[in-house]
Amino acid sequence: MRGLLHRAAAVAAACAALLAAPAAQAALEIGGLSLDEAGFADTLVSSTGVFTTSSGTLADALTDGSLSTWAMSTTAGAKVVLGFTDRVLVNGAGNDLALFERGHEAYEYSQEGFDSFNVTINGITRLYFTTETTTIIDDYNVNMTTVDLSFFGVAEGATVSQVQIGLDYNTRGSLPQLQLVAGINTVAAVPEPATVLMTLAGLGVVGVFARRRQRAAAA
Repeated sequence: MRGLLHRAAAVAAACAALLAAPAAQAALEIGGLSLDEAGFADTLVSSTGVFTTSSGTLADALTDGSLSTWAMSTTAGAKVVLGFTDRVLVNGAGNDLALFERGHEAYEYSQEGFDSFNVTINGITRLYFTTETTTIIDDYNVNMTTVDLSFFGVAEGATVSQVQIGLDYNTRGSLPQLQLVAGINTVAAVPEPATVLMTLAGLGVVGVFARRRQRAAAA
Protein backbone atom coordinates (compact mmCIF):
# COMPACT_ATOMS: atom_id res chain seq x y z
CA MET A 1 0.00 0.00 0.00
CA ARG A 2 2.80 2.38 0.83
CA GLY A 3 4.38 1.65 -2.55
CA LEU A 4 1.14 2.46 -4.35
CA LEU A 5 0.71 5.64 -2.33
CA HIS A 6 4.24 6.66 -3.14
CA ARG A 7 3.74 6.07 -6.88
CA ALA A 8 0.45 7.95 -6.90
CA ALA A 9 2.02 10.89 -5.12
CA ALA A 10 4.91 10.88 -7.59
CA VAL A 11 2.51 10.90 -10.55
CA ALA A 12 0.48 13.75 -9.06
CA ALA A 13 3.60 15.77 -8.27
CA ALA A 14 5.02 15.27 -11.77
CA CYS A 15 1.75 16.31 -13.42
CA ALA A 16 1.36 19.33 -11.17
CA ALA A 17 4.91 20.38 -11.97
CA LEU A 18 4.19 20.01 -15.68
CA LEU A 19 1.13 22.22 -15.46
CA ALA A 20 2.78 24.90 -13.35
CA ALA A 21 6.29 24.89 -14.81
CA PRO A 22 7.51 28.46 -15.45
CA ALA A 23 8.76 29.50 -18.87
CA ALA A 24 12.49 29.33 -19.49
CA GLN A 25 14.52 32.50 -19.52
CA ALA A 26 15.28 34.16 -22.87
CA ALA A 27 17.96 32.09 -24.57
CA LEU A 28 18.49 33.88 -27.88
CA GLU A 29 19.07 37.57 -28.63
CA ILE A 30 19.06 38.12 -32.39
CA GLY A 31 17.68 40.52 -34.96
CA GLY A 32 16.36 42.80 -32.23
CA LEU A 33 14.37 39.94 -30.71
CA SER A 34 14.64 38.30 -27.29
CA LEU A 35 13.42 34.73 -27.75
CA ASP A 36 12.46 32.24 -25.06
CA GLU A 37 13.88 28.76 -25.64
CA ALA A 38 10.58 27.24 -24.49
CA GLY A 39 8.94 28.90 -27.49
CA PHE A 40 11.14 27.21 -30.11
CA ALA A 41 9.56 24.61 -32.39
CA ASP A 42 10.50 21.34 -30.69
CA THR A 43 8.74 18.61 -32.69
CA LEU A 44 8.98 17.48 -36.30
CA VAL A 45 5.39 16.51 -37.05
CA SER A 46 5.93 15.50 -40.69
CA SER A 47 8.13 16.09 -43.72
CA THR A 48 7.84 15.80 -47.48
CA GLY A 49 10.91 15.43 -49.70
CA VAL A 50 14.53 14.36 -49.39
CA PHE A 51 16.59 16.55 -47.05
CA THR A 52 20.23 17.32 -46.45
CA THR A 53 21.19 18.30 -42.91
CA SER A 54 24.32 19.76 -41.38
CA SER A 55 24.36 16.84 -38.94
CA GLY A 56 22.03 14.25 -37.47
CA THR A 57 18.46 13.59 -38.45
CA LEU A 58 16.03 16.11 -39.89
CA ALA A 59 14.28 16.30 -36.52
CA ASP A 60 17.59 16.90 -34.77
CA ALA A 61 18.59 19.68 -37.16
CA LEU A 62 15.32 21.58 -36.87
CA THR A 63 14.34 21.09 -33.22
CA ASP A 64 17.61 21.23 -31.27
CA GLY A 65 17.18 24.95 -30.55
CA SER A 66 20.46 25.77 -32.26
CA LEU A 67 21.50 28.09 -35.08
CA SER A 68 24.47 25.83 -35.78
CA THR A 69 22.37 23.12 -37.45
CA TRP A 70 20.29 23.40 -40.60
CA ALA A 71 18.30 21.44 -43.17
CA MET A 72 17.61 21.97 -46.86
CA SER A 73 16.03 20.14 -49.78
CA THR A 74 16.20 20.23 -53.57
CA THR A 75 13.00 18.20 -53.86
CA ALA A 76 10.10 19.97 -55.55
CA GLY A 77 7.35 20.48 -52.97
CA ALA A 78 9.68 19.85 -50.02
CA LYS A 79 8.16 20.97 -46.75
CA VAL A 80 8.20 20.33 -43.03
CA VAL A 81 5.53 20.67 -40.39
CA LEU A 82 6.97 21.75 -37.03
CA GLY A 83 5.13 21.66 -33.73
CA PHE A 84 5.28 23.63 -30.49
CA THR A 85 4.63 21.62 -27.31
CA ASP A 86 6.15 23.63 -24.43
CA ARG A 87 4.68 26.98 -25.45
CA VAL A 88 2.39 27.58 -28.43
CA LEU A 89 2.19 30.57 -30.73
CA VAL A 90 -0.39 33.22 -29.94
CA ASN A 91 -1.57 36.07 -32.14
CA GLY A 92 -0.38 39.01 -30.10
CA ALA A 93 0.94 42.47 -30.84
CA GLY A 94 3.14 42.69 -33.93
CA ASN A 95 4.93 39.68 -35.36
CA ASP A 96 4.43 36.33 -33.67
CA LEU A 97 6.93 33.97 -35.31
CA ALA A 98 10.53 34.11 -36.53
CA LEU A 99 12.27 31.84 -39.05
CA PHE A 100 16.05 31.70 -39.30
CA GLU A 101 18.21 30.36 -42.11
CA ARG A 102 21.88 30.17 -43.00
CA GLY A 103 22.72 32.99 -45.40
CA HIS A 104 25.74 33.61 -47.59
CA GLU A 105 29.28 33.32 -46.32
CA ALA A 106 30.18 36.13 -43.96
CA TYR A 107 32.07 39.15 -45.28
CA GLU A 108 31.23 38.29 -48.89
CA TYR A 109 28.82 40.16 -51.13
CA SER A 110 25.81 38.05 -52.10
CA GLN A 111 24.78 38.31 -55.76
CA GLU A 112 21.73 36.14 -55.16
CA GLY A 113 20.13 38.18 -52.41
CA PHE A 114 18.20 36.34 -49.74
CA ASP A 115 16.19 33.15 -49.60
CA SER A 116 12.47 32.54 -49.21
CA PHE A 117 10.05 30.31 -47.31
CA ASN A 118 6.48 29.37 -48.09
CA VAL A 119 4.73 29.50 -44.72
CA THR A 120 1.36 27.76 -44.33
CA ILE A 121 -0.83 28.34 -41.28
CA ASN A 122 -4.57 27.83 -40.96
CA GLY A 123 -4.70 26.61 -44.56
CA ILE A 124 -3.25 29.88 -45.91
CA THR A 125 0.17 30.02 -47.64
CA ARG A 126 2.30 33.15 -47.89
CA LEU A 127 5.81 33.69 -49.25
CA TYR A 128 8.40 35.32 -46.95
CA PHE A 129 11.84 36.62 -47.94
CA THR A 130 14.59 36.62 -45.34
CA THR A 131 16.86 39.53 -44.47
CA GLU A 132 20.31 39.53 -42.95
CA THR A 133 20.92 39.88 -39.21
CA THR A 134 24.21 40.90 -37.60
CA THR A 135 24.73 37.38 -36.24
CA ILE A 136 27.39 35.13 -37.75
CA ILE A 137 27.43 31.37 -37.05
CA ASP A 138 30.26 29.17 -38.36
CA ASP A 139 31.36 31.97 -40.73
CA TYR A 140 27.91 32.30 -42.29
CA ASN A 141 25.43 35.10 -41.83
CA VAL A 142 22.12 34.27 -40.19
CA ASN A 143 19.09 35.53 -42.11
CA MET A 144 15.67 36.03 -40.59
CA THR A 145 12.05 36.65 -41.49
CA THR A 146 9.13 37.34 -39.17
CA VAL A 147 5.49 36.33 -39.45
CA ASP A 148 2.29 37.92 -38.15
CA LEU A 149 -0.43 35.35 -37.52
CA SER A 150 -3.08 37.94 -38.39
CA PHE A 151 -2.22 37.47 -42.07
CA PHE A 152 -3.29 33.82 -41.80
CA GLY A 153 -6.77 34.47 -40.49
CA VAL A 154 -5.79 33.72 -36.88
CA ALA A 155 -7.93 35.72 -34.47
CA GLU A 156 -6.31 38.00 -31.91
CA GLY A 157 -5.44 35.95 -28.83
CA ALA A 158 -5.93 32.63 -30.65
CA THR A 159 -3.16 30.05 -30.57
CA VAL A 160 -1.34 27.93 -33.16
CA SER A 161 0.66 24.78 -32.35
CA GLN A 162 1.90 23.76 -35.81
CA VAL A 163 3.48 25.56 -38.75
CA GLN A 164 4.17 24.23 -42.26
CA ILE A 165 7.29 25.58 -43.96
CA GLY A 166 8.02 25.05 -47.63
CA LEU A 167 11.72 24.77 -48.41
CA ASP A 168 11.64 24.44 -52.19
CA TYR A 169 11.27 28.06 -53.32
CA ASN A 170 14.25 28.85 -55.54
CA THR A 171 15.27 32.50 -55.16
CA ARG A 172 17.49 33.24 -58.15
CA GLY A 173 19.41 29.99 -57.83
CA SER A 174 19.41 29.76 -54.03
CA LEU A 175 17.42 27.48 -51.73
CA PRO A 176 16.86 28.14 -48.01
CA GLN A 177 18.76 26.30 -45.30
CA LEU A 178 16.38 26.36 -42.35
CA GLN A 179 18.07 26.64 -38.96
CA LEU A 180 15.44 27.48 -36.37
CA VAL A 181 11.76 28.34 -35.99
CA ALA A 182 10.95 30.37 -32.89
CA GLY A 183 7.85 31.89 -31.37
CA ILE A 184 7.93 35.61 -30.60
CA ASN A 185 4.53 35.73 -28.91
CA THR A 186 3.80 32.50 -27.04
CA VAL A 187 1.70 31.17 -24.18
CA ALA A 188 1.90 27.99 -22.13
CA ALA A 189 0.47 25.02 -23.99
CA VAL A 190 -2.89 23.75 -22.71
CA PRO A 191 -2.37 20.25 -21.28
CA GLU A 192 -3.86 17.34 -23.22
CA PRO A 193 -7.07 15.94 -21.69
CA ALA A 194 -5.24 12.72 -20.87
CA THR A 195 -2.66 14.69 -18.87
CA VAL A 196 -5.38 16.50 -16.93
CA LEU A 197 -7.18 13.22 -16.20
CA MET A 198 -3.93 11.62 -15.05
CA THR A 199 -3.29 14.55 -12.73
CA LEU A 200 -6.79 14.39 -11.25
CA ALA A 201 -6.58 10.61 -10.88
CA GLY A 202 -3.25 10.87 -9.13
CA LEU A 203 -4.53 13.52 -6.76
CA GLY A 204 -7.65 11.45 -6.11
CA VAL A 205 -5.65 8.35 -5.20
CA VAL A 206 -3.46 10.39 -2.88
CA GLY A 207 -6.58 11.82 -1.21
CA VAL A 208 -8.13 8.38 -0.71
CA PHE A 209 -5.05 6.95 0.95
CA ALA A 210 -4.59 10.08 3.06
CA ARG A 211 -8.15 9.71 4.40
CA ARG A 212 -7.59 6.02 5.11
CA ARG A 213 -4.46 6.82 7.06
CA GLN A 214 -6.31 9.47 9.05
CA ARG A 215 -9.10 7.01 9.93
CA ALA A 216 -6.59 4.34 10.86
CA ALA A 217 -4.73 6.77 13.12
CA ALA A 218 -7.96 7.81 14.83
CA ALA A 219 -9.09 4.21 15.45
